Amino acid sequence: MPLPFFLQMAKLPDPFAWLKLRWLRRWTDRQKARDAILHNSRKLKLTPEEARRDHWEMLRFLALNALLGIFIGIGVGLALVALDIGGLRGLIMRASNPILPLFLVLVPFASLFGGAAAASAILTLPYESKFQEEQKDRSEDDPSFR
Repeated sequence: MPLPFFLQMAKLPDPFAWLKLRWLRRWTDRQKARDAILHNSRKLKLTPEEARRDHWEMLRFLALNALLGIFIGIGVGLALVALDIGGLRGLIMRASNPILPLFLVLVPFASLFGGAAAASAILTLPYESKFQEEQKDRSEDDPSFR
């Protein structure tokens, strides 16, 4: 027997909620939230060409930030050697092949700083602000667009 209309709209609590485990309730709530976020029908649909251009722009943005981080890491490594912190320059100069120890100092710094810069670039991708700008542009061009 279906519930009356006003009871269906009231969003009554689940009478069997006490039977479910707490972690299961949390998981189902999180799943419902994810589904609500993923099903956003208000977002504009991109054409394949616009999507491809957008992906290339994002990749360029990430690559530029990673390169910037690599250059900063190399600069920090060279500063360690130049300032002779911990006697590093003396150890490198006394080595039979000074290229290898210098390489072993610079590469970890470059990869660490490059990875950190790329990760921070991922966190600050301007996708949402770009989407809002496109939405404003389309709504100004087309008065029937909502």
